[in-house]
Amino acid sequence: MTNTIHDIVTRARQHYVRLGLVLTGLVLACASALDNRWARIRASGDRGSESVEKAVLVAIGLAVAVGLGFAIRALVTQLQGQLKPPTQP
Repeated sequence: MTNTIHDIVTRARQHYVRLGLVLTGLVLACASALDNRWARIRASGDRGSESVEKAVLVAIGLAVAVGLGFAIRALVTQLQGQLKPPTQP
């Protein structure tokens, strides 16, 4: 019984680490894309509609990040409730 719980916890941690790595990669890719876009905007000298577009993209990205944070937090909380501590014989 203890080995089964230990295996479940180990797998959950591995999935959590993988999820963290995927999300970190996604955030870094988005940051890199935004940096490249910002450099092109500065080079073009246009500060009108492209600045508004950039602000909208940043707001959408922030909303997605916050939503993912809440979803992950809720999932972790839900799964922690399912785990039961091992009973002592």
